[in-house]
Amino acid sequence: MAVRRRDGVLLLLALGLGLALRLVVWQWHERYPLGGDEVAYFDQALHWLQGKGYQELPLMRPPLYPVFLAVVFKLFDSQVQRVRLVQALLSTATIGAVWWLARSFVAADQRRERVDGLTGGAWVVPAVAALLAACNFTLVANATELLTETLFVGGLTVAFALLLGADRRNSLGWAACGGVIIGALALLRSVALPLVPLGVVWLLMRSRAWREWRWRLAAAFGLLALGVIVPWTVRNALRYHALILVDTTGAENLWLDNDPAGREAVKRQLYALGDDRAARQRLATQRGLQDLVAAPAQVLAKGWHEAQNLVALQYFDDLRTRPAIWVPPVEVWLRLLGGDGLWLLLMVGGSAGLWLHPDGRLRWLFVPWVAYIAVTNLLFHVELRYRLPLYPALLSYTAWSLCMLRGQWRRQPIRNLGAVVSSAALGLLLVLHRPYPQETVMLVRKHWALWRGDPATALQLDPTSALARVGLVRQGRGRDEQVVLHLLDAAIQVKPDHPYAHLLRGDILRHEGNAAGAVHEFSWETHSLEDLQRWSWNTFTSVAPERIDLGTADLGWIQGFYAQIKGEQGFRWTTGQALIKCPALSGPAHVQVRLRSGRATGTVATGVTVRLIDNTGRAQPVTVQVVKVGQDWQTFELPVVAPPSSATLQLLVSTFRPRDLNRVSDDNRALGVEVASVVWTAAP
Repeated sequence: MAVRRRDGVLLLLALGLGLALRLVVWQWHERYPLGGDEVAYFDQALHWLQGKGYQELPLMRPPLYPVFLAVVFKLFDSQVQRVRLVQALLSTATIGAVWWLARSFVAADQRRERVDGLTGGAWVVPAVAALLAACNFTLVANATELLTETLFVGGLTVAFALLLGADRRNSLGWAACGGVIIGALALLRSVALPLVPLGVVWLLMRSRAWREWRWRLAAAFGLLALGVIVPWTVRNALRYHALILVDTTGAENLWLDNDPAGREAVKRQLYALGDDRAARQRLATQRGLQDLVAAPAQVLAKGWHEAQNLVALQYFDDLRTRPAIWVPPVEVWLRLLGGDGLWLLLMVGGSAGLWLHPDGRLRWLFVPWVAYIAVTNLLFHVELRYRLPLYPALLSYTAWSLCMLRGQWRRQPIRNLGAVVSSAALGLLLVLHRPYPQETVMLVRKHWALWRGDPATALQLDPTSALARVGLVRQGRGRDEQVVLHLLDAAIQVKPDHPYAHLLRGDILRHEGNAAGAVHEFSWETHSLEDLQRWSWNTFTSVAPERIDLGTADLGWIQGFYAQIKGEQGFRWTTGQALIKCPALSGPAHVQVRLRSGRATGTVATGVTVRLIDNTGRAQPVTVQVVKVGQDWQTFELPVVAPPSSATLQLLVSTFRPRDLNRVSDDNRALGVEVASVVWTAAP
């Protein structure tokens, strides 16, 4: 009882930590738009849910994920953030599945029929595996993407645990459940298809297997897996008059990723065949194999390149390759430590565990699976999410290595050597891919220089740094504006997509009276997930004028407003709290605020509290007036009797979400009121 209580507490701690981290990242990623494959899956599920039938994607995919999305849409609405929340909860449940699989590893290690009596340090292994899964940023971030991987990794972990349990307990029911899940995984991602024969062979691999009737486990596993897959295969045969087990992904990717003409050229040839999936599969298989045979040197070079990508620190690479994509500083550290750092640990710990775990039968299951995933990545192409099928094995083996390796190290010198050599090979691939140690030292020195206010040194260390160039511009704002514009043009030439230089350039053009140029540069406000209104407010040096037209070259003077979207012109929506800089006021004044509620006709007027904040902090905010705003544009002229010399106008308003009023709308912003202009005049 004490053992179970201890295990339960550790599991709950891991689940709580994992859920908290996933909810934080879920909130951070709310503004992330859907990518290409995400949009395709979303539209496919919506099309099916609307009763228009199952629509094949341009590149054929398995059917189960669109079905999952359709079910979530039906239960919780098609709002993207709600789907992401469901996946975050499923990703949290995967932590429990990892804990279960790791217990099976320990049971295999100790040769026990039951795992309740784990001894020594073995009881820690499941908890460590669960904590690794809870803190792994790759798993956390992937839950916010409308892609198959979150479901696949969770299902794969459960399937492996069921296979190990069926073997240990000689349980027909566990083998049957494992077969059903593997079949479902194949309909989620066809990469799972080889697990059907692998699982059958592995269950049969035991001395006197036939005499012990263990063939029943293998038969139950295999037949039920096929029972899930075959109906879809029959559907494909009836529709396309050819044998297509699940989809044509493997054949098409073989051609797409190995043809010297490139993926886009191959796609055009595939699309030219229309919906004839059988012809596309035949042609892709034929041409893909021809490409492999015709240019073996090119295939080897590509495989070498993909091998380096497979072990790479891909968050580090992404942050260095796409510096214009802003990420919150806390998330940067989570990506580097919880993403790349844990990937390094999983590579080394997982490879050591594969060599040194005492149960050789586990290797007959997991080594072929790891090798298969690695080879398919080399044959096709590597993306961060394509490594995720390795995680169930790597998490469990790494946890075992961290907790149990000390007792195994001296017993198996040959395997020890294999573990060392494999770890060294992975490290060599890593540094051949990119000089990570040198770049890390350079980045530390660069950011230290920026923190000390020395952008010139930072630029010498990293000539491609946008932040260093922006720092030089901010230091030189008191000089001739043409000199500053020249520096900004140089920064834009080096990093065309980085918004800081564009916004600073817009501030200068606005000061020179070039409104059109300023509007163009300020359009980069929407090119980042960073709150660029806040950044401009704190960075720009231009003084607020007596008239501010919202939505027209207004950055630096406003905060708490939404960027304009299509169809919005001449105004901005507020959030629940909006700020507008005031001009220098020397005496009593009037402020004219032009507002509209933006609510549907017939709704009650919206209350807006207008307050004046003393920027010096010497006085408490003063409520100027509470106004009632209707559906039509209204101009409110409000007296300000004793304004401070430096002040900010604040608008407080209750919000609504258009989607709550119209379920067809895709606008889920929390909107306050529409503001067209703010004009200050001296009191008569």
